[in-house]
Amino acid sequence: MFQELDLILPDMPLDGPMQMALDEILLERVIRPTFRIYRWSAPWVTFGYFQNEEAARRRWPHLPRVRRWSGGGMVLHGEDLTFSLLFPAGEPAARIPAAEFYRRLHALMAEALLPLLGGGVALAGSDEVRSGEACFSSPSRDDLILHGKKVLGGAQRRRGGALLYQGSLQDPSAERIDPRDFARALCGRIGSVSGIPREIVPVSAELAGEKYRTVAWNGRR
Repeated sequence: MFQELDLILPDMPLDGPMQMALDEILLERVIRPTFRIYRWSAPWVTFGYFQNEEAARRRWPHLPRVRRWSGGGMVLHGEDLTFSLLFPAGEPAARIPAAEFYRRLHALMAEALLPLLGGGVALAGSDEVRSGEACFSSPSRDDLILHGKKVLGGAQRRRGGALLYQGSLQDPSAERIDPRDFARALCGRIGSVSGIPREIVPVSAELAGEKYRTVAWNGRR
């Protein structure tokens, strides 16, 4: 799917609105396939673009919540390995239809995670989606399963031909995985390695305040 990934490692802990804003700004500016690792400032719940915030509030009433720009279900973050993949317009991976991209990426991730999680990783084969439930309690087709339990899922957003994939690996082994090993297993070669580009932090903070921290965004459906 891709030969090389630039890697953005977390050099600061961030909350949910800033994580979402960073991915949106990065997608606007991405010029090479990029793999970004999150670092959470505290536990956060994210919920999909088409979901209702009330369902997330009922399940996790004492945790902060933010609506993702991508789809998918409700996800609890903090002890997972949260990451995003960003592909510029014109990149072959960005032109793959959504369902096919999800299947091919997760098949690649299953292979990459075999040595990192100790084997047993496979693609789910069910189309079932249980509305209103947490994403990791109801695996869909092509999510990753380890010993019968969903451990990795993701969601996509496309704009102007560019592609954003936001994923979460939820397994006790996740915190021991070196992001470089994960990225290298996906593509074979890592390009540049950096922290969050400093020039996008202010504009991301502005977007977080104007969009991802607002009731208008989070309570819109």
